[in-house]
Amino acid sequence: MATPAGPATLKRTARKTLAISVLPDGSLELTAPLASGESSILAKVGKRAKWIERQRRAFAEMNATRMPRRYVSGATHRYLGRQYRLKILKGPEPSVRLRGADFHVVSPTGTPGDVQRQLDQWFRDRARIQFQRRLESWVPWCRRHGLPEPWLSLRRMPKRWGSAGKDGRIALNPELIHSPSACIDYVIVHELCHLRHPNHNRAFFEMLDAVLPDWRQRKDRLEKVEI
Repeated sequence: MATPAGPATLKRTARKTLAISVLPDGSLELTAPLASGESSILAKVGKRAKWIERQRRAFAEMNATRMPRRYVSGATHRYLGRQYRLKILKGPEPSVRLRGADFHVVSPTGTPGDVQRQLDQWFRDRARIQFQRRLESWVPWCRRHGLPEPWLSLRRMPKRWGSAGKDGRIALNPELIHSPSACIDYVIVHELCHLRHPNHNRAFFEMLDAVLPDWRQRKDRLEKVEI
């Protein structure tokens, strides 16, 4: 959809108001009520054009300063928000161990490609363990609120940190494992609230405010953290 702020993806739901989202890659996503006319949507986007541009500039600045990950000794990688340095050793049995402030990676070849594959698998395994433990702690809360029991699915999503299904499925992006624990918990709670309120309407945000009063600070930290 062409808008005063550029091309946008438009979705329609049963929500009552228009939601405007600027994604980290600068793309624009609109979620509109079913009955909203195109002219009304375009007018509202036009009124928010300056805010949209500010969001895009902020994301562009963060992306410009974000260095690509390197997989050589001395490079640093984040785990739960903290930085750890790589120490790469050659050996017949591949392994990854976290020791103090270092990742000790034993690789048969020591090449960046092989080290990346080993480290990516280690992060994915830890993501499953960390996310599952955190999600399980919310099972009693879901039961008290008559919500389906949540279960974890890991799924890479280029533009999202998580999603929720009607059956209780909470899909989380494994890249979240690089973020601080408080940010991971924010994404989990955000998706749990979607089990009751699928859309970002007033009831959804009222529930999120009640469950996690500092969610805005956590969301802001997640958007700014370098992973």
